[in-house]
Amino acid sequence: MTAPGRAQHGAPVRATLDKAAAENFPVAPFFVPRAWRRGLMAVYGYARLVDDIGDGDLTPGGADARLLGVEGSAADDRLTLLDALEADLARVFATTGPGPA
Repeated sequence: MTAPGRAQHGAPVRATLDKAAAENFPVAPFFVPRAWRRGLMAVYGYARLVDDIGDGDLTPGGADARLLGVEGSAADDRLTLLDALEADLARVFATTGPGPA
């Protein structure tokens, strides 16, 4: 899992967001104000990660699973990965509080 207050960046994150280029999504940021684009890409990245876990289409090597704290043979178990993502998301909201009102 990600340490509180520290986002993990690198190959797994970039690989997930790079998938936007192969879809119609890259057009969307041009239709929203610049100030919203980073948040929109964060929502896209979350949705893409959930979809990739569900489809069993994560980047090879298990880096995504390790970022979620899942090791070994459990790294191929979709339900384990979704549970780990849910727990990580709950931890993030518990430490940062709700978003803007």
